[in-house]
Amino acid sequence: MSGTKTLAPEPPVRQQTRPSGSSPRSARKKRTADLFARRQNASLLWPVTLGTLLVYLVAVSTLSPLLDGASWWLGIAMLGAVILCSAAAARSMGARTGVGTLVAVGVWLAMLVLFFASSTAIGLVIPTWDTVEAFRGLTFDGIRSINRQGTPAEADLGIRFILAVGAGAFAVLADVIALVLRMPALVGIPLVAIALVPSFVIGDVNLIALALCAAAYLVLLWADTRARQSARKQPHGMLGIGAFAVIGSLLLAATAPGYNGESLFQATGGSSFGRGVSPLVDLGKDLRRPGGARQFTYSTTTDESLYFRLLTLDQFDGTTWSASRATERVLNEPDLMVEVPGLSTDIVTEPTTTTIEVGPMVAPWVPVPFPSVRVVGLSGRWLWDVDGLTLSSRLSSASGQTYIAESVLIKPTRDQLIAAPGAYPEEVRRFLELPEEIPAIITDTAREVAGEATNGFDKAFALQHFLRSTDFTYSIEAPVEDGYDGDGFDVIAEFLEKKSGYCVHYASAMAIMARALGIPARVSLGYLPGDRLGGAGERRNYTVGTDDLHSWPELYFAGIGWVPFEPTPGRGYVPDYAASVATDDATAGPNDLDSANRDPQQQAPIGPAAEAPMAGGAGDSEPPTGLFVALGLVALTIIAVPALSRLFRRHRRFRDIGSGRAGPMEAWQELMESSVDYGGGVSEAETPRAFAARLAESVALGESDQHSLSRLLDAVERLRFSHAASSSSGQSLIADVTRLRRAMATSAPLPMRIRATLAPASALRGTYSRRPAGTPSSL
Repeated sequence: MSGTKTLAPEPPVRQQTRPSGSSPRSARKKRTADLFARRQNASLLWPVTLGTLLVYLVAVSTLSPLLDGASWWLGIAMLGAVILCSAAAARSMGARTGVGTLVAVGVWLAMLVLFFASSTAIGLVIPTWDTVEAFRGLTFDGIRSINRQGTPAEADLGIRFILAVGAGAFAVLADVIALVLRMPALVGIPLVAIALVPSFVIGDVNLIALALCAAAYLVLLWADTRARQSARKQPHGMLGIGAFAVIGSLLLAATAPGYNGESLFQATGGSSFGRGVSPLVDLGKDLRRPGGARQFTYSTTTDESLYFRLLTLDQFDGTTWSASRATERVLNEPDLMVEVPGLSTDIVTEPTTTTIEVGPMVAPWVPVPFPSVRVVGLSGRWLWDVDGLTLSSRLSSASGQTYIAESVLIKPTRDQLIAAPGAYPEEVRRFLELPEEIPAIITDTAREVAGEATNGFDKAFALQHFLRSTDFTYSIEAPVEDGYDGDGFDVIAEFLEKKSGYCVHYASAMAIMARALGIPARVSLGYLPGDRLGGAGERRNYTVGTDDLHSWPELYFAGIGWVPFEPTPGRGYVPDYAASVATDDATAGPNDLDSANRDPQQQAPIGPAAEAPMAGGAGDSEPPTGLFVALGLVALTIIAVPALSRLFRRHRRFRDIGSGRAGPMEAWQELMESSVDYGGGVSEAETPRAFAARLAESVALGESDQHSLSRLLDAVERLRFSHAASSSSGQSLIADVTRLRRAMATSAPLPMRIRATLAPASALRGTYSRRPAGTPSSL
C-alpha cells in the first residue's frame, strides 16, 4: 500500500543452518539488518510507552483519597517511569520486545530490594533469603496498618511496600499488553479496576478521576494509532467513538438508578459500612445518607429485645477502632457448638432459637443475636470469631441467606455484676490496652464520673448514666459541622467537650473511658431489634431495616463474660441490669428511663431515623443490581472502544459501497483489515494478487468463497490498472466481502475469533476515508 507505514515485524526465531555457499559476512549483514529493524520498531513504539506511562500515572493517582500526603505518589510515579522506560530503552538498543519486558521485571525487583531491603541484599540489589523474610514482614506490616488506620491513611513503610509491589505489577502488565501483545485496548481492564478501588473503600464515586482515566486511555490508543498509521490516515473517527463512549459511560454512571452523586451505593438502603479500613468512620458517613430499606426479618422464641451483631472492634490505636486479626477463627459446621467466653454456670441463661431471613443486605457478615453458639443453614464458607462470636466470610455474602441461630441469652443480676472480681484472665487483658498519650479530658472525665465507685459495674453504670443524661444530645450533623467526626482520641475529646454526637461517639467514648478505668471493653456493630410484626404461638416476628444499624460498647466481667451497655440517648434498649430506677436516683433524666421491658411493637424509632444502611441495600425487595450493572457498563464501554471503532468503520464502509459512493477499493480495504483481525497480516509490498493467493492458501475457502475472492480481485485490478468501472454492484461487493470474512472466522481458532470480535487488531490502523465512486485508491 503506497504511502502506508507499518511497524517492521521482528524477525522470527528459527533454528536453521547456513546454506552452502553463504558466508559469515552475509550472516553478519542479516543480523545487522535484524538489529536495525528492531531498533526501528522500538523508535516507533516510544509514543506507546509514553502513553502507557500516562495511563499508569493517572491510575495510581486515583488512590489519593485513600492515602494522606503526596510523597507516596512521587515514589510510585518514579517506580513506574523507570520500569516502563527501562523496557523501552532495552528495545531501542535492539532487544526483542519480550526481552524488554524481562528487563523491566528485573529493574522492578531491583528497585524493591534497593529501597525496602538493601541491608539484606548483596550489592544493594541482589536479593537473599533475608530479603524474602524482610519482604514478608513488610507485607504483614502493611496489611496490619491498612486494617488499623482510617482514610486517608498515613502511607507508612509497609503500605508503601504494598503499593510498590502492586503498582510495579500493573506497570509490567501494561507493558506486556500494550507493547508485547500490541493490544493496548486491553489496558483499560486493569485501569478501570484500579480506578474503582477508592469507590468501594470510601463509598464515593469520583467522576473527575474516571474522566481522567478515560482521557489517558484515549491518549494511549491515539499513540498506538500514530505508531501504526500512515501520514494521510487520521484517527479522528476512532477517537470520536472513544470520546462518545467515555462521555456516554460517565453519563450512564451519573444517571444510573440509585446514583446519588456521592456514594457508590444506592441512597435507598446502600452503604459503605464495613467496606473501608474503619467501619466506625464508614458508619458515620452512612448516618448522613437517607435510608429506610429492609435488611432482614426474623422470628424468635424470646420476649427479650435482641441486638444482632455483625462484627466486633477490639483494637484501638488512638486513631480508630479495628478488628483484631489475631483472634481464633473456626469453620462453621452444622454440628459445631461454640463456647461463650468467660461465662460461668452460676449465671442464668435463656436458650433461644431465631430464624433469620436476609434480604438485600450485601455484607461479608451475617447478623446473629449475641451470644449465638450455633448457626445452621448458611450457604458458603463462614468462619466463627470465637472471641466476638460473629460469623464472617471472604467469599460469601449475607444477601439471600436463610439460617437458624441458637443463642443463650445471658441474664446476670446487678448483684452478680457488682460482685465480679477485678482480676482478669491473661487472654482478656489485651482489651485494656490504650495508647500512652490520652487527652486529659478523657481520663479526667472518666475519673470524675466514676467518683468513689469501687467495682467495675458501678463504674460502668456511672459512665452509661453520664452519657445518657440530659447534658448530651443525639446528633448526626454536629460532629461534621464542628469537625470531630470519627472515633479517635481527638474526636472523643471534642465530643466530650461538645456533648453532641451519634452512636459511634457514645460507644467509643464509653469503651475508651472504661479501659482507662481498668475495665476490659470493646465496640460492637450491628442492628437494633427492629419493629415487631406480630407472631403466632411461641414465635415473635420482626423486621429490621437500615434505620436500625447501630454500635454499642461491651464490657467484660469475670465469671460472666462480655456484657453490653447502651450509652446512646434515645437509641436502643437499656438492659435490666443497667437500667436506672427513677425513684432511686433523683437526677435521672428521660434518657435514663428503662426501656428494656417496653413492647417493641408499640415503640416508634427514637431519635433521627437516619441510621446506617448496609452495603448494597437497594430497597425492600431488590438488591442494587442497577448500580452494579451501571458500573459494569462503564468498564465494558471504555474497554470496547476498539471493537466499536471497527464496527463503525465497517458499517460506514458498507453503507458507502451500497450507495455507490465507494467501490472495489474500499471493499478490498475491508477484506485486508478483516485479514489483520483474524491474524493474517498485511504487507505494504504485497500486490492484490499476491495477497489473494496468500489468503487462499491460509484460509479454507469453499467454491463459492473462491468465486467471491476472484470477483473482488478482478474488480480491484480493473480499477487499479485500467481505470475501468467494475461490473459488480455494491451489494455484490458487500456480499463477497461478508462471505470471505465468514470463511476467515471459521478457519481461525477460537481465541483468535474472540480477539477479532473484542479487540480487533485493525481497529488502530486508522479510519476509513470516504472517496467518490470510481476513484482509484492505492492499496
